[in-house]
Amino acid sequence: MTDENEVQKKITTFWSTIASDYEAHPGNVPVVDSEEYREWVKALAGLLSPAPSDVLDVATGTGFVAMIAAGLGHRVTAIDLSEPMLEVARAEAQRRELNITFLQEDAITPNFSEKSFDVVVSRHLIWTLRDPHRALNNWHILLKPGGRVVAIDGFWFKPAREATDSTEGSGLFERFYSNEIRSTLPGWRYFSVEPLVELFAGAGFSRVTVMPLEAVQRVALHPPSEEPAYALVAFA
Repeated sequence: MTDENEVQKKITTFWSTIASDYEAHPGNVPVVDSEEYREWVKALAGLLSPAPSDVLDVATGTGFVAMIAAGLGHRVTAIDLSEPMLEVARAEAQRRELNITFLQEDAITPNFSEKSFDVVVSRHLIWTLRDPHRALNNWHILLKPGGRVVAIDGFWFKPAREATDSTEGSGLFERFYSNEIRSTLPGWRYFSVEPLVELFAGAGFSRVTVMPLEAVQRVALHPPSEEPAYALVAFA
């Protein structure tokens, strides 16, 4: 499958399908006011620029990072291609009386003016981006001088089998993230931080650093991986 639009349509359909149950799945989002949630708040307070800043949360999903950022006093815009995910996020933000602008936009080509944001942040996105290099170039354009990108992710998967492997699973995830789809996603071939650092540097970012989120990992009830998630921070 080489049609980029069809690839993204398949990916977006998966996230739209699971939107209503996403937060109920262990490991996706910690419960508000849990110890793990508080560690995420501490982590993001240190990773984002001082508040109040203009923050763009790309591929916000159900708004986990966006709501923490808004609670820290930032002016937050959050985007996602999945409208069902955005519906969940909007409802929760309203319940918590948080002022966040939620828009249906592509994380790779966000439709905003140049130099609009102090921070572009993402969580659990790099692995599923169909074109990370183009995304990073566009994020760089959106940042004000001295602005930063904060990419939170992890190495959730072992090296993929060849696309011809007949043992591919038949669950919901595998139906949408088939071997054919995975073969088009560069993130499935990142198994260390070195290529990621090179990717960000190649997009024009400087002072690229990677920080393991060990404090979050220590208190996580359902960590998605044996290794801590990482936060990659780089500056425009």
